[in-house]
Amino acid sequence: MSYLFIAIIWINHHYLMQFVDSLTPKLIWINFAHLFVVSLLPFATAWIARTQLSSTPVAFYAAIFVCVDIAYNVFEREVFAQAEATKISERAQRMARRRSLTVLGIFASAMLVALVAPRFGFGLVCSALILHLRPEAPGIFGGWRMSKRLTEVLKRIPG
Repeated sequence: MSYLFIAIIWINHHYLMQFVDSLTPKLIWINFAHLFVVSLLPFATAWIARTQLSSTPVAFYAAIFVCVDIAYNVFEREVFAQAEATKISERAQRMARRRSLTVLGIFASAMLVALVAPRFGFGLVCSALILHLRPEAPGIFGGWRMSKRLTEVLKRIPG
C-alpha cells in the first residue's frame, strides 16, 4: 500500500516540476526535506504490519503524512511563486492549494482518530491520498485530464 502512496507523491511532485523553468537553491532544499519525510514511510509501514494496525503505529503513520503534506504544501507554494502566469492560472493555483490544505486536514484528523480507532484512521489516510490520484485539482485543466507533459513523462517509464 505504501508503494502506491509513494507513487502518488512522485506523480504529484513531477507534475509540479513542469511549472518551474529553473531550480533555485530554496526549491532544492524544500524538495530534499520533502523526500526525507517520504523516506520514513517504509519504517512506519513495517511497524503497522508488525502490530497489525495498532493505534500508535497508525497514528505515527498519519503523522508522517502530516509532515509529508506540510513539506508538499511548502513545495507547491514555492513552485507556484516561481511559475509564470501563462503556465498555471490563479484559479488553478487556488484549487490546488485548497485541495492540499483539505488533505492536510484529513491527515491531521487521521492522526488523532487513529489513537482511538486505528482502522478508521488508516482509512482516512487512504481517502486523503485518493484526492491526489490525479495531480491536477478537480475543475481545472479541463477536469481531471493529465497535462500533456506529465503524460509524456509517464510514457517514458519502463514497465
